Amino acid sequence: MKSAAILVCALILATHTISAQALPKKPTREELGSYNQANLLKVDIGVTKTKALEAMGGIQKIKTYINTSMVTKKEGVIINNPYSREFKTDSAGNTMEVVWYYTNTKKAEGDITKEQLTPIVLEKNAVVGMGWDFYEEYAKRKGITIEPR
Repeated sequence: MKSAAILVCALILATHTISAQALPKKPTREELGSYNQANLLKVDIGVTKTKALEAMGGIQKIKTYINTSMVTKKEGVIINNPYSREFKTDSAGNTMEVVWYYTNTKKAEGDITKEQLTPIVLEKNAVVGMGWDFYEEYAKRKGITIEPR
């Protein structure tokens, strides 16, 4: 009985930690990338586009900041979240939508490249997969040409 109570408490804390991911008031690009990475864990295969967008924090323009010292931050760039979307048509005439999120913070300065984005792939208004590995394999299987990373 005691171990069951501990397990329940651990599950409640884990659930709170996952759902409590919040974007700081003045986020850096690194913080936005981390925010989106954490939110990807809330997106399940088969959910609708609407539910996926909700899990990712909705549609928003996020002003990012650059740390100039321990106390002050100066304005950086505004990043759309999702960053972009595109539509692709396979060899059978079926259309898929790809919604891109900024997640890779290795190069958190300068222009944002495709490599810094993570795709969520939707077909018939439902998530079929996410991530570059899935996207590349899916596109190959469907006969769709995509831009390389």
